[in-house]
Amino acid sequence: MFRKAEDAATAGVLALLLEVSGTPKAGNVDRDHNFPDLRFEHFLASASAVYPVFLKAAKEEGSIGKLVLEAVETSMAWHKAKNVHFGCFMLLIPLIRCWKAGDICNAVIEELKRTSVEDSLSVLKAFRTSEARVMEVEDLSLTAEETEQKLVEQNINLYEWLLHSPKENIVAMELINGYRISFKGRDVLLDFFTEHEDINLAIVYTYHYLLSEHLDPLIIAKHGLKVAEEVRDRAKEVLNEFEMSFNIEILRSFDEELLSRNINPGSIADLTASSIYLALREGLRF
Repeated sequence: MFRKAEDAATAGVLALLLEVSGTPKAGNVDRDHNFPDLRFEHFLASASAVYPVFLKAAKEEGSIGKLVLEAVETSMAWHKAKNVHFGCFMLLIPLIRCWKAGDICNAVIEELKRTSVEDSLSVLKAFRTSEARVMEVEDLSLTAEETEQKLVEQNINLYEWLLHSPKENIVAMELINGYRISFKGRDVLLDFFTEHEDINLAIVYTYHYLLSEHLDPLIIAKHGLKVAEEVRDRAKEVLNEFEMSFNIEILRSFDEELLSRNINPGSIADLTASSIYLALREGLRF
């Protein structure tokens, strides 16, 4: 448990920095790989810039949706990229806001239930500002022009809007289901680090564990369900092989494989960041 609001905010920044620094993470930006429009340094700039917003969250200043928008706008003032941390902000800001709670899962859910339609509108603006990629849905889609009007007319707050998300949207499911995946990721990370005392390898292992267990909605959105299933199953094979030798070159090869196919499990990276945050809250130090 953190001692003060500044600790909770600092842990949020550190979680973002450790996630992007984890190398190799199959198909994602890390210390060794950039994308044409998204560089390692963009993540460093974004993580550094949002400390004041995280501190507001930790001090319970502002509401969740408005803080997500402020985080996106603050981040983008320091770099020229588009979507760097939208999914991470969605996951981390509620956790940071509820840092003092004994049962942080229920605290986040209750906090989301107390949001207003203004929070929904702020998240919608944050999404459009960052130009993040999401799965298409029939009702209240982030990309549909009429969504803003529907949110206002039906007075839908952020929690109610998240309930409309498809089950494949693992970021939304984390928020309404109490961070089940992230808590499992926290335990995997802590157990691996306790045994091997290598923070980078622990983060990389956690990332690949999550990838081996869950379908990434960004892969589904870009490549379809069958490819997402193939990546999950391939990650299981790779992780099993890695566990026999702990040879990191096995993971590097998988990384190159996904990069060559332009497959980017971005939501798994978001969940890795929230897993790291929960591990830091639990007392992880390295």
